[in-house]
Amino acid sequence: MNREKFRIIQSRIAFIVSTLTAMFGIFWLIFIIGDVLVHGIGALNINLFIKDPAPAGVEGGGLRNAFVGHLMITFFATLIGVPVGVLGGTFLAEYARGKRIARFISILSDIMVSVPAIVVGTFVYAIIVKPIGHFSGWAGAVALAMIMIPVVVRTTENMLSLVSWTVREAAFALGAPYYKVIIQVVYRGAATGILTGILLSIARVTGEAAPLLFTSFNNSFFSANMNEPVASLTVSIFQYAMGPYESWHAQAWAAALMITVFILFITIIGRLIIKWRYKK
Repeated sequence: MNREKFRIIQSRIAFIVSTLTAMFGIFWLIFIIGDVLVHGIGALNINLFIKDPAPAGVEGGGLRNAFVGHLMITFFATLIGVPVGVLGGTFLAEYARGKRIARFISILSDIMVSVPAIVVGTFVYAIIVKPIGHFSGWAGAVALAMIMIPVVVRTTENMLSLVSWTVREAAFALGAPYYKVIIQVVYRGAATGILTGILLSIARVTGEAAPLLFTSFNNSFFSANMNEPVASLTVSIFQYAMGPYESWHAQAWAAALMITVFILFITIIGRLIIKWRYKK
């Protein structure tokens, strides 16, 4: 067998293995999404969104408190995490470009992206929940923000680094100070990529339950007070799935479907923004 035929055989084997592996992963992805759709659609009803949980063992009720609480926690997490992440990425790409501290922070951000969410939850529990003495929605928002920050930092750094340095030099030649160059020139050039990273970071934390178990915990009643324990969809899904009642299981499936749809919606928006930007 000559060398050329051996390479062809290797290529075909690699192609077959890669195809089978991809099909294996796609099969389970379709299976999981299909399972959520089948069980979730059947459990959807208007009461899920307008009523609070019924007492244990009583039919009916909804998850209004969890929907509102989850939106509040995610909203404040975004307010905390996005500015910090964007400013951190700006520092790495603009002010610390080529320095050791930039490489160190970039590596640390990559590590933080891979850290299990439950570790972040226990950390926030130790520094916020335990000293204060009670769970709160703010602790949950901080935990989710800590998960968002590394994603936004790395995305912002990469997008700003893609903007050609000659663009900055052209702005410098017109007499613009560095901060105006960043805000009015560099940010505009990288806006689409940064926005996409922000959307993906929101999608990343929307389905997290572990950090909220240690921070915002849960609340069986409706509460918009972030200084108290606040209900969330992910924790409610966990508790309802572990419960003995069929009505709880049905509501857990419906809530899981709504989270899946939201994440899909955010992902599609990110893709459309990229497609619109590059087409333009």
